[in-house]
Amino acid sequence: MNQNNATTGKRAHAKHSPSSLGYKEQCPAFSGRPGSNAAADEGTMLHEALETDIYDGLTEEQSFICGLCRDFRDGELERLSTLTTKVHQYRELPLTICNGLTRGTADFVAIAGDEGILIDYKFGRGHVEPAATNAQGCAYCLGTFERFPELRRLTLHFVQPRAELISTHTYVREQDMPAMQLRVETIIRRANARNKEEHPSLACCYCRKQATCTALRRIALPIAARYAEDTSLALTPEDELHPSRITSPELMSRCLTCAKVLKEWVESVTYHALLMAKEGTDVPGYKLMTRAGRRSVTDAAAAYAASGLDAATFIRCCGTVSLDALTEAASAKAPKGQKAKIKDELLSRLAEEGILTTGAPSQYLKRLQTKTQTKKGE
Repeated sequence: MNQNNATTGKRAHAKHSPSSLGYKEQCPAFSGRPGSNAAADEGTMLHEALETDIYDGLTEEQSFICGLCRDFRDGELERLSTLTTKVHQYRELPLTICNGLTRGTADFVAIAGDEGILIDYKFGRGHVEPAATNAQGCAYCLGTFERFPELRRLTLHFVQPRAELISTHTYVREQDMPAMQLRVETIIRRANARNKEEHPSLACCYCRKQATCTALRRIALPIAARYAEDTSLALTPEDELHPSRITSPELMSRCLTCAKVLKEWVESVTYHALLMAKEGTDVPGYKLMTRAGRRSVTDAAAAYAASGLDAATFIRCCGTVSLDALTEAASAKAPKGQKAKIKDELLSRLAEEGILTTGAPSQYLKRLQTKTQTKKGE
């Protein structure tokens, strides 16, 4: 078998990278967020491990899932080797796609005569779009057909070890390539259009335009209006909603009301989603987990006796003191009418000895009642 590590250095991402095509097919205005995160960094590390077959520095779980990917890859190579004595394999293969409209890098490609395989590794826990309809996979396969004219059949595999899934689809050059070209070209042409259509979807969760998308506002803001006490304060898609760019006090007031209402709505969604999961209904994309409860000591005197510590050391372990509980205990046996005086004297002594401190005052906005609300209350 001939092996080729095709990477010749880091290349800048294409404007419409294959990994973004699925999002842009849903919404032509989609724009990915810049930067990286822990999951993306881990994915890069695991892809490099499979490219080099060097697993140093990986955790036991990471080594295991890389091993699953390697075993599947080697099994497919063994299958191809039964077709011909020459199997050409490429790791991190750069591809120019759709006659140069975009470009990308395929994780693994192997060619045996006129048949080939393309493997893309996905290390997340969720399922990706199936291979038969996956826009990224379609683009990679199109680029592979364009690079290897002798190729007639290409089988795409999305290997998802953490999701315990392998999604597979076979493309045939003669019957599939025209539709593949049309699909990729249409996605990119729509994304390049001057007046892009905006279609809110799950892709919004990863889009940098989430805060300014007019179409997304039309979905989110009616919820705020429905939950608001005074619907006349509802926002409209035409309002400037980026907080740092709001200069109108009236608009800021309406935004503040909307934020309060949306917070209540978010909390309500979270509560009822958890309730649904507890009752045994699966919520797609989420898994019911259990977090250990916080431990606490219910009897301080018994804890002191059990600890074997001296009083001064034990007290240092007790953290903050509840002033309400302390003053209540100190004044519990006070004569009638003297309770408040004893509490005040204790607080004064604590302050004089530097034991009691007062934090800096904080400020907040309290919503005033409008005339409409007053009438409703009447």
